Amino acid sequence: MKPDIHSVYPKESAGDVMVERSRVPTVPLGTTLSEVRELLSKNGRVYESVGYIYVTDHGMHLRGVFSIREFFIHQNDKERVDDIMQKSIVTVRLHTHQERAALLALQHNLKSLPVVDKDDVFLGAILADALLKILDKEAIEDVLRLRGMYFNGPYDDLLQMSIFESVKHRFPWLLFGLLGGLVAAAIVGMFQETLSQNLILASFIPLIAYMAGAVGTQMEIFIIRDFALHPTFSFLKYFFKQLSVVGLIGVAVSATAGIITFFLHGNARISLVLGTSLLFAMLFSVLTGLIIPYVFRKLDLDPANGSGPTATIIQDILSVFVYLLVASFIL
Repeated sequence: MKPDIHSVYPKESAGDVMVERSRVPTVPLGTTLSEVRELLSKNGRVYESVGYIYVTDHGMHLRGVFSIREFFIHQNDKERVDDIMQKSIVTVRLHTHQERAALLALQHNLKSLPVVDKDDVFLGAILADALLKILDKEAIEDVLRLRGMYFNGPYDDLLQMSIFESVKHRFPWLLFGLLGGLVAAAIVGMFQETLSQNLILASFIPLIAYMAGAVGTQMEIFIIRDFALHPTFSFLKYFFKQLSVVGLIGVAVSATAGIITFFLHGNARISLVLGTSLLFAMLFSVLTGLIIPYVFRKLDLDPANGSGPTATIIQDILSVFVYLLVASFIL
């Protein structure tokens, strides 16, 4: 019995989801369009897709590809595939992760993606229906990860899980958030004198915490997405680029907040406190938003867990502390 080729390759790799080259139209260099027409007519029932025709040399190395649309546009049956094929080909290897393959197809507007080995020998293709299933599955997985769940690992099935087991899984995270909240309250207590002399400061605490949290959440989503799109990117270069972007945005937001506050309350010092604190809080959020998911990934844990209580409470503590510290110096 012939072994299943998919059992040879890692789960969710390109080799696992491709169809063999015998199941897609493949012609040698020098083939005429008349011969292509005969091939399609003869083997139409065998092929799983005829969206693309792949061109190989005598060693089965992939040399070109053309679409069925290009085939029908060219009416000269004596014309050769060498003249109409696209020689710049987007390919993936057998062990490329299926999500990476699907994203490549999406970025290059391809309906199927050829799979080759290290010597560019054509082995098969990932077809359109497989690419759509991969994108759908990975999109659902990413959404679940952003909510702190695992799709291909342990996750809480509330319909099957007991009440006590569910409590056991949730309680530690909420306890961590509770302890962090108490720390934040203690920090506010440390600056009680500053707050009592300037009660208006208390009204801006939710704004500071919100802006820090919003920037941190953006950073988490960006880096989790970019882990998938660019698995080998330089974190240091990425960090400083994001810091520069947030720095420019922070200056604009802080200046706007300071001007509006001055017109509303007529107090230049309060405006300076708010503007300066917003800038620093947003910059610190880059640290929590990027470093926490990065550390989770390095520890081989789900990086999306950084978007949960861990990052949120650290952002709140840092933003409130920076806000009140700046206020104590300026006022």
